[in-house]
Amino acid sequence: MSTTPPPPEPYNPPPTRSEAHAAPGGYAAPNGYAASAPAPGHRAPVSKKLGIIAFIASVLAVVVGAILAYVAGVQTGGLGQYVDPSTGQVDAESLPPGAEQSAIAVAALSVAAFVVYGILALWGFIQGIIAAVKNRGRGWGIAAIVIAVLGGIVVVTALGVGAAVGVGSMM
Repeated sequence: MSTTPPPPEPYNPPPTRSEAHAAPGGYAAPNGYAASAPAPGHRAPVSKKLGIIAFIASVLAVVVGAILAYVAGVQTGGLGQYVDPSTGQVDAESLPPGAEQSAIAVAALSVAAFVVYGILALWGFIQGIIAAVKNRGRGWGIAAIVIAVLGGIVVVTALGVGAAVGVGSMM
């Protein structure tokens, strides 16, 4: 009886990187390139739609809010003739029926102006932050943030200008 060891099994080295990432058909990617990775330095174009939508929402917030506030201000100025100069308040008992309707319109338009501005500006503000952080229209997103934040000044100013115009038209 002989004590010879059995013959060694064939040695199979581990697959190389290109063999491990080979396509199912058995073709390997060229040396230095992975099949699914983009070429270095080249990125897929990023859509700016998120930032543009945020910008449009912020601009709409300011424009629609300012228009509604201006109309509410004009209506407020029209009620100026019913203000008691000593107290600076309107006596609700002395208002004629047409002025009561105007007062209701002032309240509804004022609330609508600031609600519309608030909702659209908040939308534009939040979406602008997301667009700026994700670089999906960063410039548009930053512009949307600035417009949404500073637009409140425009809406309040429109209310004041409308009131001044309303008081001026009474005289």
